[in-house]
Amino acid sequence: MTTEVQQQLDVPQLVLEASERCKDHLSPTPLEYSMCLSEQIDGEVWLKLDSMQRTSSFKFRGAINKVLSLTEAELDRGVVSASTGNYALVVAEAVRIRGHRATIYVAEDMDPSRLELLKAHGLDLVIHGVLAWDAEKEARRVAEEDGKIYVSPYNDPLVVGGQGTCGYEISRQLPDLDAGFFACGAGGLLTGSAGWLKSHNPDVEAFGVSPENSPVMYESMRKDEMVKMETYPTLADTCAGGVDLDSITLDLCRRYVDEIVLLTETQIEASVRLLFEQHRLVVEGSGALAVGGLLKRKEQFKGRKVVAVVCGRNIDLEVFKRIIG
Repeated sequence: MTTEVQQQLDVPQLVLEASERCKDHLSPTPLEYSMCLSEQIDGEVWLKLDSMQRTSSFKFRGAINKVLSLTEAELDRGVVSASTGNYALVVAEAVRIRGHRATIYVAEDMDPSRLELLKAHGLDLVIHGVLAWDAEKEARRVAEEDGKIYVSPYNDPLVVGGQGTCGYEISRQLPDLDAGFFACGAGGLLTGSAGWLKSHNPDVEAFGVSPENSPVMYESMRKDEMVKMETYPTLADTCAGGVDLDSITLDLCRRYVDEIVLLTETQIEASVRLLFEQHRLVVEGSGALAVGGLLKRKEQFKGRKVVAVVCGRNIDLEVFKRIIG
């Protein structure tokens, strides 16, 4: 997508259209007050439980908005996507609602428990390449050559608008919000939600949180261009891997994001453990990033009202037992 097109993106309008298009398929997710976190920052902290979204991940928002926008003729051509886990479930569910099936490309390095979960749901899977980026490139190639519809996890205005319905709900649940923390892989949830929130209150601060082992968007913002770089395994695996070099989300991060915070694996594990011990929430590594980011920046928010989006709960049982044990 060209820079000219990126600059023309009206994120608030995309979010508003997504809210209307998806209203029969998206129920607002709960907001839960956190006594523990509020005491730690000496302010007011709310958890936006998007882990309770359909398919247990916020990513259903973007996928359903994209798929509902497709014509029957487009669906008949076939739908292709790529995933590190959660997006496979949400695309398959969104396409199923339209009475079709999707083909999902995944890489050999996918967590075995996630792969078994996808197989258990009867998804049409193709395993390609060692890394998630390999699978994504192959899915895009196949879609282009075969004339199929490629549903991107982030590099699509309709997906960003759909993810931004999370921010749309927050603005109604917490109209006097001071700041929001969002998990950040390629930045769809972060930029869609921040774009909506800042359009209603420019003073709202928006923070992305990424794993230190895969800081692609962090480094891209620092260098002011999308970068290709080596990444490493992380508990926050659904926020890991490469990002399209022409991704629309970099420009949107420049426009709407105040800072991207990086977390170590130890900090991610501590956030998963805190959410279970204090709220009895079972969340995956990516789902705990926002809480970890808030704790890392807690000195900035004394006396302020903050939301942390808990965005997913698809975690392997043995990994979860190790963390809480």
